[in-house]
Amino acid sequence: MEIVLSSASHHAILFAYLAKEAIDTFGEAGKAAVTAGVNRYGEQRGHRMALRTQADGNPLNVENYLVYGEWEAFPGQMDLRFPEYSPEVKMQNYRCPWHTEWSKRGLEEYGRYYCRDVDAALARGYNGMELTLNANRMMGDACCDFTFRGCSVPPERMEGFKRKQAKIGSKAKMPWEYHVGHIYRTMKEAIVDAFGTEGEAAVARALESYRQEYGDEARDLVLQYADVDYDAMPPYAGIESEG
Repeated sequence: MEIVLSSASHHAILFAYLAKEAIDTFGEAGKAAVTAGVNRYGEQRGHRMALRTQADGNPLNVENYLVYGEWEAFPGQMDLRFPEYSPEVKMQNYRCPWHTEWSKRGLEEYGRYYCRDVDAALARGYNGMELTLNANRMMGDACCDFTFRGCSVPPERMEGFKRKQAKIGSKAKMPWEYHVGHIYRTMKEAIVDAFGTEGEAAVARALESYRQEYGDEARDLVLQYADVDYDAMPPYAGIESEG
C-alpha cells in the first residue's frame, strides 16, 4: 500500500500544530503572528494564481480566479457548491479536510485562525477582490458561505467559463508537498519574525509533533520545500499546453 506523505490533511495538521504552539506560548501576540502568517500565505497563493492568469493573457476577474486554483483535494474530501454566479458569485463548502482533521483531534480553536482569513487573503492577493465569509463551519454553521462582492460570471459567459475550466484541468495545480511546504515556511517566518529564538523553538516543537504524527519522511518532505520562493510562479506550461 502506498504511503501518502503529503495531502490536504497534512496541510491542515501542520498549520494547527504551528498555530497551537504560537498561541499557547505567546497568547494574544501569538494570535497576531498566526493571523499575519495566514494573510501572507493567502496573498502569496492568490498572487501566483494571478501570474498564471496573466501568463495566459487572461484578465484578472472572478471567472479566472475560479479557473486558476492551485490545489485540489483527494476524491470525497470536499463538497464545494456554487449556488449562484450572478449577480454575485456565491460559494458554499459543506465538507473539507481541514475541518475534518481539526475536528477529529480537537484542534478547532486553532484552525479557526486559518478559516477566518485565508480565502479573503487569496482573493485580495489575486486582484484585490472582496470576498466575505458569511458563515463558517468552524464556528458551528452548516457550511462555509462566501460572497465575491460585486463580482459575477454572467449567463452569457458561463459556457466559455466551463470550457476554460475543462481545458486547464490540473495544469495550474501544484503537488501537496508544495502547499505543505508553503504553509510551513510562511507561518515559520511570521512566528520567528515576532518572537525570534523563542519563535524558532515553538516552530521546532510544532514540526516535531508533525513528525510524530506522520513520520520522518513526511517531516523531511516539509523541510525539502522550506526554501522555495513562494512569491514566484512555478514552471507553468500554459492552459493551451498538452496534458
